[in-house]
Amino acid sequence: MSGRLRMKLMALITFVNVIVGVTLGGLLYTIWPEHYFCWYPSIPLFYWFTAMAMTYFLDSVKRKQGDVTVTTFMVVRFCKFALAVVFLWLYAVMVGERLKAFGFTLMLFYFIYLAMETYSIYLFEKKRMKREKNEQNEQIQK
Repeated sequence: MSGRLRMKLMALITFVNVIVGVTLGGLLYTIWPEHYFCWYPSIPLFYWFTAMAMTYFLDSVKRKQGDVTVTTFMVVRFCKFALAVVFLWLYAVMVGERLKAFGFTLMLFYFIYLAMETYSIYLFEKKRMKREKNEQNEQIQK
């Protein structure tokens, strides 16, 4: 992944995180204040940090091995899920207030990021397959 592509991906992740975080936080704060909790901003920050770490990790794998496999991507997804469970457990042990609202919001962000990551991997694979097809066509023409 080139530096420019990595920066575009990070900008997209940040943009989506800000839009979803502010929108959902605003809805919880204004429309459903009984479900708002003071630790809400920690959830978008958690997913932003994990998305940045995933981007760096997948980029380093791509640089070393030449391509990112589905297995590598799924291992990263499992790690993100495990970190989310640990984050939820830490919140329950340390804070413990409005645990259902926190868990539901954490799960909602997880599914939003899951959809976004799946779509970005789909686009990446589509581009890779098109590049490989063009390379095969060039080899056939020679």
